[in-house]
Order: sequence, then structure tokens, then C-alpha cells
Amino acid sequence: MTRADLRLLPGATCVWALAVLGVSAGTAAAIAGGAVLVALGLTAVMLAGPGSTSRGLFAHLGIVVLAAVLLFPALQRHGETDQALERAAADGLVVELTVVAAADPAAPESGPEWSRHGLQMRARTVSGPARTGRDEVRLPASLPVLVRAEDGTARDLSRVRDGDRARVRGRVATSGSLVIVRASEVHVVAGDGAAGRAQALRHGLREGARDTTAHLPADEAALVRGMTTGDTRGLSERSEEIMRRAGISHLVAVSGANIALVLAAVLGPLLLMGVRRRPRILAAGIVTAGYVGLVGDEPSVQRAATMAAPLLAARFAGVKASPVAALALTVALWSVLDPVTAASIGFLLSALATAAILVAAPPLATALVELSGQRVGRTAALVLAVPLVAQLACTPVLILLAPEVSLWSVPVNMAVAPLVGPTTVLGMVALLIGAAWPPAGALLWTAAAGGAHLVLLIARTADALPGARIAVPEGPAGVVLALGVLAGVTLAVAGRHRPLVRWAVAGVLVAALSAGGARLLPVRSAGEWTVAMCAVGQGDAVLLRPDGAGREGPTVLVDTGPDPEALRACLDRLQVASIDLLVLTHPHADHTGGRAALSAGRAPALQWTCPLPEAAQQVVPGAPVAVATTGETWRSPGLALHVLWPVSAEEARRAGAAERGGGEGDAANDCSVVVEAVWEDGTRLLALGDLEPAGQEALAASSPGPADIVKVAHHGSRFQHVPLYAQLDPALALIPVGRENDFGHPTQETLDLVRSTGAQVLRSDVHGTVVLPADGTAPRRVGPAR
Repeated sequence: MTRADLRLLPGATCVWALAVLGVSAGTAAAIAGGAVLVALGLTAVMLAGPGSTSRGLFAHLGIVVLAAVLLFPALQRHGETDQALERAAADGLVVELTVVAAADPAAPESGPEWSRHGLQMRARTVSGPARTGRDEVRLPASLPVLVRAEDGTARDLSRVRDGDRARVRGRVATSGSLVIVRASEVHVVAGDGAAGRAQALRHGLREGARDTTAHLPADEAALVRGMTTGDTRGLSERSEEIMRRAGISHLVAVSGANIALVLAAVLGPLLLMGVRRRPRILAAGIVTAGYVGLVGDEPSVQRAATMAAPLLAARFAGVKASPVAALALTVALWSVLDPVTAASIGFLLSALATAAILVAAPPLATALVELSGQRVGRTAALVLAVPLVAQLACTPVLILLAPEVSLWSVPVNMAVAPLVGPTTVLGMVALLIGAAWPPAGALLWTAAAGGAHLVLLIARTADALPGARIAVPEGPAGVVLALGVLAGVTLAVAGRHRPLVRWAVAGVLVAALSAGGARLLPVRSAGEWTVAMCAVGQGDAVLLRPDGAGREGPTVLVDTGPDPEALRACLDRLQVASIDLLVLTHPHADHTGGRAALSAGRAPALQWTCPLPEAAQQVVPGAPVAVATTGETWRSPGLALHVLWPVSAEEARRAGAAERGGGEGDAANDCSVVVEAVWEDGTRLLALGDLEPAGQEALAASSPGPADIVKVAHHGSRFQHVPLYAQLDPALALIPVGRENDFGHPTQETLDLVRSTGAQVLRSDVHGTVVLPADGTAPRRVGPAR
């Protein structure tokens, strides 16, 4: 790769970093970061002295300054929008905005009972004006939005399809960068003229694909459509999670690889037919535009299409263009014009992987050939280098999403690589032929689904192997660790000819394998425990036992989570033979939906419910039921449970009415049975269910603290009563919560609140199923996160 290829990269990378910093931390942080970059640049220019090096550095510095001047107004507008939306959420104002649907509306697979009867839809904002109360703000494009149907709007929301524009009106909440709209009005905005016809054609093709794949198993059908058009409707959460852990979730995120395959499928036959260069390139451009229109404007697609445009234009003009320069130009343009998109996860992962493949894969392949003594050919070395550098480059970002890595990501990517091209191209052919002749399309989809089946088989096999889920530090510590590994790999490749570097690399590998070998096991033995938090997705399931009770001893289960299979797997792993007391804190499916797992020998001897009448409908059939209110007590040798809240159904409803929403969901949350567990040695645990701030305030008035362990209320939502946590002053906080849930749980605000008390935080979406050993040693992870 020539030096000219890399000339735009430093400036583009700096501008991109400022855009990401500004979107995530605010304009002031971006300005401070820009000042640091300018200071470092001027220092480098002065140290370089006169000559071509200093002139080059000065040119890069000028590019960064110019781009920053253009970038900061966009960041300022983004900050003003954030503030306006936060004010609207705090004041309960009605907001009206235009969005583009990123998926069809669907019922949430987990969550409170009231939300399961409605619909919700993932969407993105459209650049333009939006009203917040009486004020008007200008929204940037691509802000993530979750639209939830309120009473009477489910039918209107159900008419919206993936890719449609819709005008939405309702009250908002914010969770990080996510805008949640409780829609009171939803109207589809019909496209005019060519745009309307293109939208109709897109819907027709995608719905036709669904119809002609209906005969296939659901996961295979969804995956083959996802690999072709990005439409993953019908792909189960379990398969999505397995693919993510295996490092191949990018297969259904349409990006540069898909566009490259489409271009190859178009240009190859035209080249063989002897079509001249300009007509070939023109056809490629038209097909690329059509494909982008079909799959939608996801950030990874926008990155790939923007990068392809200058490359095709240069080829049309007969000029040789550098892919690296095109990527750098793409990143710089999106950073300046739309920093929100440039800072999105899809754009970050797509651009990082592409940059790594273009810049780092060739030298790494060369190093592998040399280190093998020429026994590995160049092609084989590239096959290994491409997924390796892509995975390494994306790892710092992926750790922010889920703090774990897999030893099998690179081998899995190598194994599925030969399947991706044929499956995607055959899927495109099936899509087009199926639109005109559905039986032939269905036959072709069946053939393409064979590749999808093998992809899923490879991912599931890898997921069952030791080392499939290795926990790493979460947050900035994990990112720093990943960046350290990247730096080490870079230095090792660059200094591979030096014996000292080789010995250092060997020493690091031996130390890492020796220290981390035990972590390759997917789980550890649970042993004897007193408290266990089951990872059951977006829901609660906490188990309590007396000290030293053993598997046959009395066991209390507080809530069941949403999924019977997940609860059953946790009980099996923890060797729970029977349930002596089941506490169903309140009648929401994320707390009672798993009760079907409690059958036969695990049917509870007694179950407590909150005093709302509807709670009696969500119990384990045939098992004794008692309404739990303040003063209720359950005892066994070594462990006692006391109910601290609610006093009555009326008090729960009164607290619910005082909440910000004031709806039935709040009344049920504030009816949560709050239990205090006290062990023989005096250890105290409080489980707060989904208690909302008004209910927490009423509980705090009874002075329930302090407590050694607290099960944080409502999966760590932002609605907490600060004085209650100050009073409880826990040493350990448990947050049962689902990975990548649509509610933004737990919020950073609540994490900061809990940690301000000095508590250690354990989260089921990060730490998996966790037990507190009976011998008083540190908490132990014994099952995977969900």
C-alpha cells in the first residue's frame, strides 16, 4: 500500500473522533478535544523542524481545524436538541416529530404485562423541525427512536412498515441517546411521485420475499433474508444472541460486503460479455442505488454507499482511486454533515472493520507468510488476516455493548466466509425471480437457505464450546484493555524481525494463557450459596437459601422472569429441587411469565402475591396462594422473610396515581411485594420489585434500612427515590436486567446513584447468573449473561 493511500486518514480520523466525542459527551468536550489535537499538532510541527514532514503535519492540522469549524455547529444543534427533549420529558410535554421506521412494529418479547399487549417500533428521526410543547426544535437525522403505542394507537402503528415515514405525536422519555415516544397519534406519511413508487416497490419485494420463504424454518428464513436484504423479521432472540457471541451478527447488517457482492454479480457478467467500461460502471451505479433503496438507509449502508460513489465515479472517469482515501473521505463527510450518524454503532463498526481490512490485513498477511517460513500461502494468510483484523478493530466498541469476548469469533468467520457469497447472491436472484414467478423464487430461496442453515449450525457449535463467552472488564476499563491488545498486536507485527520482540510476545502469550486459562470455561460450579440472581433476560428471578442448606434445603424464589426455559435452565444449573416459597411481586410478565417452569416437583409449597385482584390470575395453578401485605412473615431454620410493602391495594393504587405516568402499569409496579430477607448471622437483603418513586418514598417512611444487599427497583430504571438508597446504604446491589433491552435499563443515572453508596453492582446482562457463596467469599459467576 502506497504512502499516498494513507494521506487522508489522520485528518479524517481526528475529525471522526471529535464527532463521536461531541455526540457522546457534548460540544464542550469536543471543543476541548479539538484544542488538545491542535496543541499536539503544533508541537509535532515544531519538533519536526523545517522540511516536508512539518509541511505535511501542518496540512493535516489545517484539515482538522477546518473540519472542526464545520463540525461544531452541528454538534451544538445536537446538544440543543438533546436538552429540548430532556426538558420535554421532564415536563411531560407532547412532542411531534417525523421518523423513518427501522423495523416493522412488533409486540415486545419481554417487559411488563401492559406493554406486551401493545406494539412498539424501532425508528430513526428525519432531519427537520419537531415540536416540543409550544417550542420548535430542529432534529438531526438518525437519532434512535422507540415508538410505543398507547391506547387507541396500536392499529395506526401497525400500518407502518419498515422504511415508511411516519408523523408521531406523544409524550417522550429519554434513555441515553434513545428517544422513547408514547404515541397518542401515528400517521404514515405517503411518499409522492417517484419516492412513493420506490417505497411501494421496496415493500412489494420485501413482502414477496417473506411469502416465498414462509415454507422454511423461521430462523433459516429470517437469516437468508437478512443476509440478502437486511430483513431479519422472524429471527429468534436466541439465534440473534448466538450469532452476536460468535462474532457474525454483521452478516445481517447490510454493508460494504453486500454491496461488493452485488457489484461483483453485476460487473462480472458484463465484463465477460465485453461491455465497455463506462456502461459497466453506469450499470453498477444504478444497481447499487437500487440495492440501497431496497435494504434501507442504515448507518452501515450509508457508509458503504458513500464510499462506493467516489470509487465508481473515479473508475468511470478512468482515474485510479484509493479505497482507503474513499473511506477517509466518507468518514470525514459524515462526521461534518451528520455527526449523529457518524457516531452510531452501525457506522462505527462498519468503518472500523473496513479500515482494518484495507490497512492492516495486507501487512498482517505478509507477517503470517514470513512467520510460517513460506509454508502458508498469501491467499490463505489473507483468509486468516481479514477476519482477525476486523474483529480486533471492532472489539473496543463491542465491549461497550457486551463486556465479553469469544475465542471462536475468528474461526467462525473463516468457516462461514465461503457460504456468505453464494447465499447472498442466490438470495438476490431468488428475490428478483420470486417477484415475477413465486414458485421459482421459493425453490431458489430453499437452495439459499442451505447456506443459512450451515451458518447457524457453525455458530451454535461454537457457542457450545469452552471459551465462547469470556468476561472482560466493562466500560472504559474493557476498552482500554482492548486498545492495549491492539497496540500489542501492532507492535508485534511491526517488530517481528527483532528477537527481543518475539521473546516478549511469547512471554505475554504464556502469561495470558496461564492466568486466564480457567476463564475459558463457560461457567463455574455453583457450590453452596445463599443468594442467586438468575440471568433470565429482561426480568427478575432471585433465589434465597439459608446458610449451608444444600440442594434439599428450603428455597425461596422471588419472581420467575419472563421465560420458563430460562428459569428452568437456571434452576437446573443451581440444582434447585423444590421451591418452598414463591414471591410473585406484581402481575407483570417479566416477573411472572416464567412460572410454567414451576411444575411437578418444583411447584411451590406457598406463593405470595400483591393485593391487586389481577395478581391472582398470574400464579402457579394448584399451589396455595396468600396475599402478601405489610407484616406477613415466612420462616425456616436460618432464614426469615418479612413483607415491608404494600400496606394494601388502596395504598399501592394511591402511590401509582402519584407517579409521573399515573397509569395501571404504575399501580401494579407500586404494588410490588417488597421483602426483607434476614439470615441467622444478621445479613439483610431487600428486594424492591419494580417499585416506583412514590412507592419507594412510602417505603422509606417506614425506615427499612440499612441493608447489606439490595435488589434494585425496576431493573435499574431512572425512576428511583434517592433518599431510600441513601438509607439502605447497601454493600452489594443486584440488577436483574436483559441484555440490549429496549428500555435502556439500567440507566447510568441509577448506576451512579447505587455506586454512590459504595455498593458493588452485579448485573445479569453483564455478569450472567451470579451466586453469593455460603462461605462468604466473593460473588461467583456460574451462568452466561442473557
